[in-house]
Amino acid sequence: MVQPESVLELIEKASAALAELLQLLQQEQDCLVSNRIDDLATLISAKQQSAGKTEQATGAVEEWFNANGIASREADIRQWLAAHLPQGAGAWETLREQARQASAINKSNGQLIDTRRQLVDGFVAELAHERGEGTQLYSGSGQLTGRTGPFTRGKA
Repeated sequence: MVQPESVLELIEKASAALAELLQLLQQEQDCLVSNRIDDLATLISAKQQSAGKTEQATGAVEEWFNANGIASREADIRQWLAAHLPQGAGAWETLREQARQASAINKSNGQLIDTRRQLVDGFVAELAHERGEGTQLYSGSGQLTGRTGPFTRGKA
């Protein structure tokens, strides 16, 4: 027999885990925007642990729906919640919104990191060019590449 209350507990646990991850992602973004790069080192471990905890908690929600024969499509879950656990609909929407926000902030943070890397690479390339040296820089995929000639930094 399906116990709707147990899924509400799982949703709330996943929501709490996502709230913690969201807070860390926002702290990471603040550090990146404020150029507090040294502060990022302290966030890395906490962010990784929080992401693992969030993945487990959201996985448990998905497993519960699968185990109880409820398709994991958004519309099916909303329909099931409306019919069997109306008080869970708000918790589900909160969870979905938190997931959307976490994804957007994480993507934005990745772009900020990539922009910073490009600026640093460009600065190093300019210095090496001024000295008449070739440079080796890391590409976006993390591969060491050689670069010769001037590199013009974009304005950020």
